[in-house]
Amino acid sequence: MPASPSPMLPSAETLFEQAASGLLLTNPDGTILRANATFCRWIGQDADDLVGQRRVQELFTMGGRVFYQTHWLPLLQIQGSVAEVKLDMVHRDGSHVPMLLNAIRRQHGDTTYHELAVIVVRDRHKYEDELVQARKNAEAALAAQHEAQRALQETADVLGLAMRGGQMGAWSRNLSTNQVWWSSQLEVLMGLPTDGFASTEADFFDFVHEDDLLKVRQVVDQAIRLGTDYSVEFRFRHAGGQWRWMEGRGRAAYDAQGKPTTLYGLGIDITERKHSEDQWQEISERLAQADRRKDEFLATLAHELRNPLAPMRNVVELLKRQALNANQLRWTREVLERQLQHMTHLVDDLLEVSRITQGKLELRRQPVELVQAVNSALEAATPLVQAAGHELTVDLPEQPILLDADPTRLTQIILNLLNNATKYTPPGGRIWLGIQQADERATVTVRDSGLGIPREQLTNIFEMFSQLTPALDRSQGGLGIGLALVRGLVELHGGTVAAHSDGPGMGSEFIVTLPLAQGTSTLPMKADKPDDDASRAKRILVVDDNEDAAESLEMLLGLQGHEVRSAGDGMAALRLAGEFLPELTLLDIGLPKLNGYEVAKLIRQQPWGANMLLVAVTGWGQAQDKQAADAAGFDRHLTKPVNPEDLRSILSGMA
Repeated sequence: MPASPSPMLPSAETLFEQAASGLLLTNPDGTILRANATFCRWIGQDADDLVGQRRVQELFTMGGRVFYQTHWLPLLQIQGSVAEVKLDMVHRDGSHVPMLLNAIRRQHGDTTYHELAVIVVRDRHKYEDELVQARKNAEAALAAQHEAQRALQETADVLGLAMRGGQMGAWSRNLSTNQVWWSSQLEVLMGLPTDGFASTEADFFDFVHEDDLLKVRQVVDQAIRLGTDYSVEFRFRHAGGQWRWMEGRGRAAYDAQGKPTTLYGLGIDITERKHSEDQWQEISERLAQADRRKDEFLATLAHELRNPLAPMRNVVELLKRQALNANQLRWTREVLERQLQHMTHLVDDLLEVSRITQGKLELRRQPVELVQAVNSALEAATPLVQAAGHELTVDLPEQPILLDADPTRLTQIILNLLNNATKYTPPGGRIWLGIQQADERATVTVRDSGLGIPREQLTNIFEMFSQLTPALDRSQGGLGIGLALVRGLVELHGGTVAAHSDGPGMGSEFIVTLPLAQGTSTLPMKADKPDDDASRAKRILVVDDNEDAAESLEMLLGLQGHEVRSAGDGMAALRLAGEFLPELTLLDIGLPKLNGYEVAKLIRQQPWGANMLLVAVTGWGQAQDKQAADAAGFDRHLTKPVNPEDLRSILSGMA
């Protein structure tokens, strides 16, 4: 009898084109060099429209494109592969196709390529069935002649590409004999040598985490009983000893009588995906917490700003309704000064924290005796401490402790800690402040008998907008930035700050540690206070587009005996300056027609303006604003609201 003809096997090209997963080959820039028919069919495109014409990232949705640039490419460059990434691709008809992508960066000769394997997630069970069928076809091809073996090898290479790119391995279990077969890719995922698996179900379960064993068994048993696919995530022990995550997918095959005979499955390493999910969960929790703090801060800010506005408005009504005697006028003035100072401090604290976080706050360092800074802080804090009825104990060293620090900021650190202790200590409490020196560092400790700090909040008490209780429950107010400002200023000085508490109701302790000054033994001489020359009448020009601000400042200076004129825009200011020839011009920056910088430059170009004292008066007080004012020709820069002492100092210095 003549020999039966050899079966006709599919070519390697056919196997590539019709593979159970979408396969792509791209340049490092994403240009598609090859795409199989499976992939083209899934997204409704022709290969001719993709190869050499499109980049793979262009097939993603907008969110996918962002992920491709920020995560995909960096991971490929760093670790050479990307595993288990779920992104949507855009079908030709505009619909979105959910894909699970795996990629690997590989060198072929002198050229680098990106090899991609993709699976349509909603049809993934079909892909698994196709893998099983491909394995059966491969086993049949092993018995074919030599040419068929070569074609089979090419097929195996394509499937190996899909397995490696997908970080997955295949397996099967004979349900009668309990014999298990593992693919080499699965052994690689487990860290085992070739043929390193002992080939029984019990051997496999030895790798599964004991807390996941019951779940895996129940899911697989239910799928066999119902004849459905199963999917389960579990931890497995890698040969290296670490626990990793795997997703198991599969289903059973049945005989003609419906009896299950073989269980087929895929093991997919999803460790990186699980880590990413954990990281996203952590990020989401942090964002939610930050959002809550932001909302609470805004509510507190509104509350704190309304507090000083209420008495200020009442004072204005009193001034409108009746003639006040001298005592009443003095009281209204004191109220306005106190409340204005309070609002200014709120804004200043916000700006200073912002400058610290942006790295724009500069310290004016000089040799400073620590006790002097403490005494300055005590002078400012004592009225608030006394008003609360607290007992304040101060323990200062006899020997001087010299620091290389900004004296104003150093006092601010200690004052904020004292104010914090006062605010969080019930009336009649105790506050203790002490200084110590050890080795090359000085320690400032502020301790109180107040509300205390829950243990879980000790780590974030110095965060921006962090507060111990909801804003509406806080009778003494505050923006929740005082301690954030302390930490920023301390770190700028090269020091550290820490908080300690035994819990709610047990009081709190804050410890600031600062480095001692090196190689400095004397303090700078204090400058003599300039003579008060403000009594000599001067010609002053006030320029501000806010009519109330201009008129009030003009009135204030006029009451001091100065000759004052005012203008509301840049052109009027320039014209009036040429006619009036002021000795001092207080010039706003945000002006109509010509801004303050332009007016200053034009004044400096005039013979009569070369020696005029120009002072910028503006609400912008960042470092770059002061630099811009200096470049425009200003002599000084004052931030609104102007401190009368600063203005008096300028007038006194004009002798």
